[in-house]
This record gives sequence, C-alpha cells and structure tokens, in this order.
Amino acid sequence: MSIKLTDNAMCQFRVAKVFQEAEEQTISLDFSRDGRRLLTCYPTKMTIYNCARQATLCQVNLQHYRPEVACFAQQDTRALHSASKYDCAIRCLDLETGHCVRLFNAHSRSAHILVSQPGSQNIFLSAGRDDQIFVWDFRSSSYIHHLKELHRPLCAFDPAGLVFATSSGTERIEIHDVRMLGEEPCQKFDYQFSASAKWTQLQFSPDGKSLLLCTDHSWCFSVNAFDGKYMQSFTGFGNDKRQFLEATYSPDSQFVLSGADAGRVHIWRADNGNPVAVLKGNNVGAVRCLRFNPQLTMFVSSDQLLVFWMPMAQGKYEWVDRLKPGETTVWKDEDHSGFHPKKVPQPKCMPKPMVDLQQLHRALRSSSWGTKPKRPRPEETSVDLTKDQGSESSVEEGEISD
Repeated sequence: MSIKLTDNAMCQFRVAKVFQEAEEQTISLDFSRDGRRLLTCYPTKMTIYNCARQATLCQVNLQHYRPEVACFAQQDTRALHSASKYDCAIRCLDLETGHCVRLFNAHSRSAHILVSQPGSQNIFLSAGRDDQIFVWDFRSSSYIHHLKELHRPLCAFDPAGLVFATSSGTERIEIHDVRMLGEEPCQKFDYQFSASAKWTQLQFSPDGKSLLLCTDHSWCFSVNAFDGKYMQSFTGFGNDKRQFLEATYSPDSQFVLSGADAGRVHIWRADNGNPVAVLKGNNVGAVRCLRFNPQLTMFVSSDQLLVFWMPMAQGKYEWVDRLKPGETTVWKDEDHSGFHPKKVPQPKCMPKPMVDLQQLHRALRSSSWGTKPKRPRPEETSVDLTKDQGSESSVEEGEISD
C-alpha cells in the first residue's frame, strides 16, 4: 500500500533528516530514476545519499573544477558535472571508481543545465552561459546537435523522452523532436512577458501535459505543453533578493512546490493555483534547490543544509492498494510481494520391465544351469548401520549431505 497525495497529506510533511556537509550553498540536486539515491552538488564536491536509509554513500572532490550543476547518467552508475574554474568541459565520472571516463568539450562558458533523456542511457542535453544548447551522445566524442543564438537558454526533456523543450529569454519556447534534430521545431510558442522577470527554470510535469517556468521574482507559472497557452500562476512566496529558487512537481502532477525565503516551502494545487500549505523546516536562508523523489513519498530542500521531508508517522492518510499511472509509491529495501515459491515436481513411477520374469524363471528351471551346485560364499561381517562406527562425519550440524 502507498500514501495517496492529497491536500491533507501534503500538509503533514515534516523534516525527517538534516545534513550539513559544508559551509557552502547547494547548487543542484538530482534523484536517480529508481528514487533510491540522491546526488547533491556543491562548488567543491559532489555527494551521493541513500534515500531509503538517509545516509551518505560517497563523496567526490571537485574543487579544481568549481561545477555549477551535476546529474545522474547511464543507469545511475555515472554522473555528469560542469566546470567553471579549470575549463568549460563537461565531465562524466564513474561513481564506483571516482575517475573521469569521458570529456565533452564544446561550450565556451560553463554549462548551468544538464539533463539526461528518460528511457535512454546515452543522450543528454547541456545549456551553457554562452547561450548555446548541445545534444550529446555518450557513444560519440562530439555533440550530435547544436542550438545557438539563444538568450539565457533553458532546456528540459518530456517524461517519455520523445521531445525536449528549449527557451530563449522570456520570449520563446520551442519543442524539438529527438528523432528529427536536423528539422525545424515541431512547436513554437511566443510570449510577451516583462523583461525584468528572468526565466530561471523550465521543466515538464510528470504527466507531460504542462510546462512549469520559474522566475527570479516571487512567482512561477505553467503553460500547456501542447499549445503553449498560459494555465496557472503560483505566487505568494518571498524572494526579496531575487535569487534563482527552484520549483518542482509532485510525481502525480497534482501539486507544485517552490522554495522561498527563510527556509519555507510553498505548495499549491497544480490545476487551479490554490495554496495548500506553507512548510517551515530547518533551512535558514532561501530554499534554492528543491526536488520531489520520483518513486518515494519524500522531497528534499537545500540551502546550506540538506533537509529530507517525509509524511508524519502518526498522520492520517488515504491509502491505495494498486498504483495508478503517475501516483507515487513507497520503495522498501526488500520487497518479497512478487515472490512465488517453485513447485516441487512429484515423483514418477518407474516403467515396468520389458522382460517377462515368470517366463525367464521357467526357462532357468528347465535348463541344466539351475541344477549345478552353488559355490559357497565367504562369510561376511554384518554391520549395524544404526550404531556409530567411530568415524566422525564431515557434514556439519544442520547441513544436508549429498
């Protein structure tokens, strides 16, 4: 059974665990696709956490590169990170060895967005401070597609991994088909927003029906992913310093969460923009990074502190037996619900002998062979198998011998 996300359930999220790794701001968060691990990126290091146990798994020192963003890649056994200090190349790290296995060099300034294609282990996007977007393939040493002459570009894949969206300033959103990269965008949406409010984040909803855009003001909004029409705005949170505060969808696309000043997290209904709750955690400054786990009923917020949020243990919730498309599930370390014991085959009777034994006995009696005297047998020493013969057995107690 799993918790159904409702207004009441969202109000009952509380702080479950707090980490303070360093006196520096978290710059990006990313969950693995199965929801079991969390990647956090700082200007000097990258840390991987176990989400089920909420414990640190490993750390990688990145102080020579000063990354701006990092994300999982290739079955979550490798990670991508940008570089702003040594060079502007994107590096792929093997998380088991900590070594760099591939270098992607095309940006003239640091990349600030990295996103992997859902359903693929090879394709990812990068958007850089040089106003360019590149499409990369792990199997190639160079990029496979290039978008240039953009203005503060953002990019995001849809949940199915069939299309990706790009933005240029606050004027245009384009939808590109990954199967036709050399062709014109399949959709173009033009807008006339205030130039004073910069777009800072672009993402698809988990159901793929809407696009969420964040700004450096105290509001974010959603548009229809098919026709680009304005849908809802989400306002009422503080952002006095006009920082880049992240927002996120819940896995069922019903709720929108956004970070705010003073460690607050605001929650709205995604369909009508009505506020649901304002949560106050252990974060002191503005919540700059925010992610909802795609599989577990939990989300993570971060400034200098990394905070895990989960529903209260004694709360009252609605439970569902069977998961519907887009609903969240609670993953466990060991799940034997799908285990079915193997059936032991029943013993089969041996077939009857093909030789007629009675006829054979009659033939032996009638022959001269049966009249010959029998040779005496040597006396054999009988052994009682029910008694110990004095030799120690090689089979340990509880073990079944061959």
